[in-house]
Amino acid sequence: MKGTREKVRLPAPGWQVLGPGLHGEKPSKAKERLAEHVDLDPLIHERTRLLILTALSTAPEGVLSFLDLREALGLTDGNLMAHLRTLEGADLVGLAKTGAGRGSSTQVTLTSPGAKAFKAYLDQLDALLRAARAPLDHDEGTR
Repeated sequence: MKGTREKVRLPAPGWQVLGPGLHGEKPSKAKERLAEHVDLDPLIHERTRLLILTALSTAPEGVLSFLDLREALGLTDGNLMAHLRTLEGADLVGLAKTGAGRGSSTQVTLTSPGAKAFKAYLDQLDALLRAARAPLDHDEGTR
């Protein structure tokens, strides 16, 4: 029916809607509140590196072969190696090559500092998700 739609109330000029729990706050305040929950390590947060660390953290003893990791993530050799070098440079993973030529094998290991950094990342992500979910859970209770 025409004319029965509800009007959408927009925030007053100078205000922003940045996400759950941040509605109606001035931009600087909203950014401060968001910053309280968001401190995700950009080195880990990049999609492919996040997948690599997730695969390693769920692997037995935190070790996978280069080939298994490549197949599991659907990456090219070069793409995977570039990300592994970045993670290795930050001491988040270790690379150990055995053999030479066609018989060589590379094992990728989640290092102890890598496991700690990944756990800290997951804790931050969990805090962010809880902060984002709280207003939504509250809204569901009022419906």
